[in-house]
Amino acid sequence: MAEPVAIIISLVIGTTVGLGYFAGMWITAQTLPNAKRPRLLWALSAILRVAGATIVFVVLLRWGTTYAIAGVAGFVIGRFGAMAIWGVTREPKLPPAPPRT
Repeated sequence: MAEPVAIIISLVIGTTVGLGYFAGMWITAQTLPNAKRPRLLWALSAILRVAGATIVFVVLLRWGTTYAIAGVAGFVIGRFGAMAIWGVTREPKLPPAPPRT
């Protein structure tokens, strides 16, 4: 039987992972326009974010299915928290496109 305190801890862990995941995505979106190698930056960011979240969810899943579900619920809460913090409609300012020859 799952303990309520452990479920709350799993929820908080999932929320923290969600906020970190989407903060990393936001930072990447802000730095891509000025990056010297945007594809590399995008790929490394995606790999690190997905790997980090996956490791945390695997650990939660080893604790038990209930804790993993609470972690995923926390991740979704973190997504909505990130939208509230960084917004949904703001887009990074792209530099002007070079003239075509």
